[in-house]
Amino acid sequence: MALLLATAVLAIAAAGLAVAWTFAIADDYVEELASAQRRLELLSAASGRVGDYALIAMQTTEAKGQPDRLSLPRKRVQETFVRLDEEIARAVARSGDDEKAALISARSRVLAQMRARFEFLDRQALESIREAREGQAGNVERLRAAMDTFAAGFGPALSAAIEEERATAGEAQEAMAQLRARLAPGAIGAVALSLVAAFVLYRTLAWPLVSRISQVARAAREIARGRTDTRLPVQGHDELSLAMMRFNRMASQLARREAKLMADQARLQEMVDERTAELRAANARLSGIDRARRRFFTDVSHELRTPLTVILGEADVTLRAKSGAEDLTAALVTIRSRARRLHRRVEDLLRVARSESGQLELELEPVLVTELLADVREAVEPAARQRGVALAVEPGAGEVYVEADADWLRQVIEGLVANALRHSSYGGAVRLKAAEAQGLVTLRISDDGEGIAESDLPHVFERFYRGGAAAEREGSGFGIGLALARWVVERHGGAIAIESRTAAPGETSGTTVTITLPALNLAA
Repeated sequence: MALLLATAVLAIAAAGLAVAWTFAIADDYVEELASAQRRLELLSAASGRVGDYALIAMQTTEAKGQPDRLSLPRKRVQETFVRLDEEIARAVARSGDDEKAALISARSRVLAQMRARFEFLDRQALESIREAREGQAGNVERLRAAMDTFAAGFGPALSAAIEEERATAGEAQEAMAQLRARLAPGAIGAVALSLVAAFVLYRTLAWPLVSRISQVARAAREIARGRTDTRLPVQGHDELSLAMMRFNRMASQLARREAKLMADQARLQEMVDERTAELRAANARLSGIDRARRRFFTDVSHELRTPLTVILGEADVTLRAKSGAEDLTAALVTIRSRARRLHRRVEDLLRVARSESGQLELELEPVLVTELLADVREAVEPAARQRGVALAVEPGAGEVYVEADADWLRQVIEGLVANALRHSSYGGAVRLKAAEAQGLVTLRISDDGEGIAESDLPHVFERFYRGGAAAEREGSGFGIGLALARWVVERHGGAIAIESRTAAPGETSGTTVTITLPALNLAA
């Protein structure tokens, strides 16, 4: 076995070295061909981009346009020249032949001349545009003459550079063909020699070893079928004979352990059956909870939709009658607007309750933060005055936009401000502040109310959770406001967090809710 292994290792090592040497040579040729191809593509790109630049320069001069129109075409041409310089530098660094490196370096001088001609044309174009904007005559003809002169020098240089790169690519392909021609006879001979050596080794070393290994395999199959009384005939004292002796000892041990394994398997099956029953019971309980949740949403939606439909109908009838004072009409308009908005939200909740995925469909659009906060202020200011709470809104500086569903985001902020008003005492204050920094818009709603108990803070965003005094307070809701707020904010790609401090001797209390949303850059 050691001789067979050593022979195989030597053969594999020799083959690996030969393949590595062949790959190294072929890799050089392939890299040279690829480099020439990349330079050809860059030269073609340079020709096209210079043509685009010339066309735009002529159009700008004729139209007396802004010189800034040439910025992008000029940048693209300059980027092409830079990439050509980098490719030539890599080719020179990779070349091990000084003569070939000198030939490649000579192309960089031709490229420098082409770049200088383009920069001279660029200055002439900018001068012609400036003169055209100042009202001087003849600038179009001068620019056309400058372009003709540029083409007379740039075109032949570009053609020569392309031909040189094609010649380089052809030489690399020819070298690869010659390499294949040289290696083909050697490869055929190596394959033939390998086949002969493999046959000799197989007959002298491998065949006796394979036959004994086949006996081991047959015995292993018999044991796998449950016949643990199977044994192997042991002959000799080599490594395989020792392995066959160990195999026989293993078969004896397996026979002893089989009975114990069957008993353990029976006990394990009993434990699995017990755990499976427990999991099925837990799954049934979870299914019941999920059905109750969906039934809750459906019942709440139906209960709210009916009175809202009546409110909308009465408001429409009153508005069509055109009777009453102007204040009454304005109040009915407000009632109708708010009722329609709430009706739309109830419909959304009903869709969520009926949906298997439980996802909201948002209508995202650019929303100005200052307008959003103004709408929120207009909606909650009457409630603030009624409760005797000061409402301070700081919309921040500048026009800041977010991409959001305006109705849903306004509802979330209104609900948070309404919560703050509800938990603020007479004479207190609620602050709504917006700020933008590092591409994020931060909205903070803070109050100086009684605060939230520390034990309740980890659960405030859980659905149907009403901890502490909120569970006993009349009209405190169903415990879905903050959970729905977090759901909506996260669907907008943002985050929501809450901080609170309860009253202690010599300290103040209050709650702060922070909403973070990605800012929308309309300029981009």
